[in-house]
Amino acid sequence: MRFLQIINVRWYNATAWYAVNLSRILAKNGHDVVVAGLPGSPPLLKAKEYGLETFDLPFNTNNPLKILKNIISFNKYIDLFKPDWVVCHRGEFFWYCALKRVISNRYRLIRVRGDRRKPRTDIINRFLHHKCTDLIITSGNFLKSVYIEKMKLPEAKVKTIYGGVDTSKFCYSEVGRKKVREEFGFSDNDYVVGIVGRFDYVKGHEDLIKAVSIIFHEKGIKNIRLFLIGFDTNLKTEDIKSLLIKYKIDNISKISGFREDIVDCMSALDLGVVASHGSEAICRVAFELMSVGVPVVASNVGVLPEIIPQENIYPAKDVNKLVEKILNHSKKTLIYSDKDFLNEFLKVISLVDKN
Repeated sequence: MRFLQIINVRWYNATAWYAVNLSRILAKNGHDVVVAGLPGSPPLLKAKEYGLETFDLPFNTNNPLKILKNIISFNKYIDLFKPDWVVCHRGEFFWYCALKRVISNRYRLIRVRGDRRKPRTDIINRFLHHKCTDLIITSGNFLKSVYIEKMKLPEAKVKTIYGGVDTSKFCYSEVGRKKVREEFGFSDNDYVVGIVGRFDYVKGHEDLIKAVSIIFHEKGIKNIRLFLIGFDTNLKTEDIKSLLIKYKIDNISKISGFREDIVDCMSALDLGVVASHGSEAICRVAFELMSVGVPVVASNVGVLPEIIPQENIYPAKDVNKLVEKILNHSKKTLIYSDKDFLNEFLKVISLVDKN
């Protein structure tokens, strides 16, 4: 089959990862795939790294003349590539893909929703989803319920498909574990708790720092260590260091900075924590940590309660509950492979074809 995947975002966020990863595994399994997006954007650069064909347009423009040019260019590309499926991972330009789907009947249309923001339920958006779209795929059931309950779409038209990772890449490395633990001064007896991802207030770094401080100072567990694997964004390394000093655990904590050997860093952990206050409509880091064999404790935000063992979920921002989960959690890990991702995607679109 032939797929045109439209991922018009300006950065390589979780939505872009979901789209590009799906494109990669479709192409790997013999399908013709083109990834469309904004000129020079990270999603297109990542797609090119995977050897995927790309197509760029300023999809997000509000300029009427540029919108007209986009429509002309898009129509020409549809005529050239002749996709069986157009998959829109963002709302911008979805409106035109939907209208063209109805007017021309040249392709089937999928709207993928991997964003925590609720879809608009106005009459135009209802029309585009009810009459012009063949399938809505959500990254979690918490999003699926909005389409069914608020937009009144039939359940058969809305499917949840969780992301998946390359389990041959994200797998435990004993050599990597020893290397990283030695580099950062963690001993074999240390219990290393880590958080992986960009430094941002929404990711709950301060909650985890508080929790580790309580465990070390109040609970008297002196072999606990904190490993902050990430890099500066809205929260800077100096901010993180100030928090570590404030909660008096700077001497038992390490900050990695940007790392290429992310699997080795994950392998060095005894427990991963996703302490997010928001976002996490997809949460690829949870998939990656569990694929490496690291148990994960997570807040009850977004898709996390759906993909993490229930006994490891705590209420977001509740530091005391986070402490409890760090001290008493399931070692069970759930594996979400890219093979499962592909098979589930192909299964749900085959149901559309049958209808």
